[in-house]
Amino acid sequence: MKRSIIFILFTFVFWGCEDFLDVNESLDNDERTTPNYMLPAVLGNMAYQHYGQAETTVYITQYVTTEFGTSAVKDRWDYRGILRYGVWRRHYFDVAGNAHKMIQFAEEEGSNNYVGVGKIMMAFSFLTATDMFGDMPILQALTGIYNPTYDSQDVVYAEVEKYLDEAIEALQASDITDREMSSFDHIYQGDVQKWLSFAYAIKARMKLHTANFMGNYDEVLQMVDMAKQNWAEPFYDFPSDADSDWKRNLWGPSRPSPQWDFAEIRNSLNSSIHTNFFMHAMTLSGEHDPRLYELTTPGANGNYFSVPASTGRGALDIEDFAILYDGYWTRDDSPIIFITDEELFFIEAEAAFYSGDMDRAYNAYLNGIQRNFSRLGIAAEYNDYIISQAVAQSAGQLQIANIMMQKYIALYLQPETWVDMRRYHYSNTAYPELEYPENALDIYDGEWIKRMPYDPQTEYIYNPNEIERLGARDDNWVVTPFWWIENSQLGK
Repeated sequence: MKRSIIFILFTFVFWGCEDFLDVNESLDNDERTTPNYMLPAVLGNMAYQHYGQAETTVYITQYVTTEFGTSAVKDRWDYRGILRYGVWRRHYFDVAGNAHKMIQFAEEEGSNNYVGVGKIMMAFSFLTATDMFGDMPILQALTGIYNPTYDSQDVVYAEVEKYLDEAIEALQASDITDREMSSFDHIYQGDVQKWLSFAYAIKARMKLHTANFMGNYDEVLQMVDMAKQNWAEPFYDFPSDADSDWKRNLWGPSRPSPQWDFAEIRNSLNSSIHTNFFMHAMTLSGEHDPRLYELTTPGANGNYFSVPASTGRGALDIEDFAILYDGYWTRDDSPIIFITDEELFFIEAEAAFYSGDMDRAYNAYLNGIQRNFSRLGIAAEYNDYIISQAVAQSAGQLQIANIMMQKYIALYLQPETWVDMRRYHYSNTAYPELEYPENALDIYDGEWIKRMPYDPQTEYIYNPNEIERLGARDDNWVVTPFWWIENSQLGK
């Protein structure tokens, strides 16, 4: 949460900007900037926020587990002793706080394009944050109030939709009188039609989270259709010739640790291995999925061993496990994509499945698989895979597990997978062979983790009354469900 009125902006040299822009709002002097100088930094921070969310959740969703099974947080879900939680701060300080100020500057000068993009960034940041934490301040957030009220998650969702509606209105009103954006927008180069499609895709994702108990799968499909009209992936690129940690994807083998961030931002893939559940997904056809070789690098022995989540490799040789670096998502120059083509297809497939439109569901399901093969550079392998036992052979055979397992593969190392698993209550109906980690804390009594703790260095110190009201000091807080988890009827 914003505890001061300092906005720290980080801009990357490879985008053609100066090293970074530090904008401090002085108590003595009114220091100002223009929205074009803020936009690159907020987009960069969004990419780091996306990574931070994923680095937390990929161990919960069992893409990977730690090599030795001894991590308090990643193996035991024990957050009782953590000193800070950077994901919370990246939302309020790095993304939402800066986007909020950018919107103010843009509104004052009448640049609707920057207003619209700013509100999309606010919406995306609040949505992904509330899906991590549940209740959180939004109505009083970024107002200078040091102990704001935590709003219930349904209120947060309503405000996110309001941001998106206002963004769409602003972008539709954009014209040639707006400040130039193309050279500062490192996602869509100022193309407001593509930003509009991104807004509709966020709406589709958000509405899918609640459609099962709100009965609005038709709205999800409507948003998918709107998103497709001018769709291009919101693609944050990194250079192949980076000369500093600021310019590298944090999933990469150099394990970047930008000097301005907390040490916990560094990835742990160098000491992680694949789980049995992930390898189950990679062998749905009865043999290794060809995508496995594009997502990882073979170990020295050429094997792809795996272990149950949280158990560690024990006496097994580390060289029998895949190297997790230098796959499509884990190079220093890998992209960060906020919503992928595949996710949009699988949103469509799931919504159509529950709407009873099985032909549309099946076609979207196949499109999602095909796009993933194409992305990974193995389009020629698709035809053989599609006739294997890994894939439903007709609309009549399609089950929800077919859709969700293929989405799981396609969203490798993406944070949205944790949303999906919680919507389905980690059910084997959607995720066959998913097993509870045997080293999770005993106090959870077999309950799956459902939320992240709030940042101890801000919330527990500066807003203790709200923490007490919510019961967020309880040892079982992270297994306590929030709004859309409590209401979800999926997987039951």
